[in-house]
Amino acid sequence: MILVVDDQESMCWILSKVLSEAGFSVETAGTAKEASSIATNNKILAAIIDYRLPDKNGFDLFLELRKRDRKIPAVLITSYGSKELKEKALRLGFHAYFDKPFDNDSLVAALQAILKSHRKLTPEIGESIP
Repeated sequence: MILVVDDQESMCWILSKVLSEAGFSVETAGTAKEASSIATNNKILAAIIDYRLPDKNGFDLFLELRKRDRKIPAVLITSYGSKELKEKALRLGFHAYFDKPFDNDSLVAALQAILKSHRKLTPEIGESIP
């Protein structure tokens, strides 16, 4: 399952639709607290996390998710992008970074590539990747 975390309902809806059409199972959350609850009760293959959330920034949420599963791959999305933010995201361990608005097909392709690479390192996720 892919966890999408964004406080904009429309972004959650669009990404859920796009990822579902690509063959992924998707859960969405509008806050870090909601995302943490979903992560507690589900096996997450990857997370797509908005940088600015109402209750926590995306970096802090990612680090929290990593405490539960240190191997979880993640993509940072943001409307407030900068070179420094991108560099920090990649240093923290995000696998990809996208400034909004972004091309949905590029995000799906990046996610598929990340998961295929991750599968080589973590065989137990195996056939879960479309």
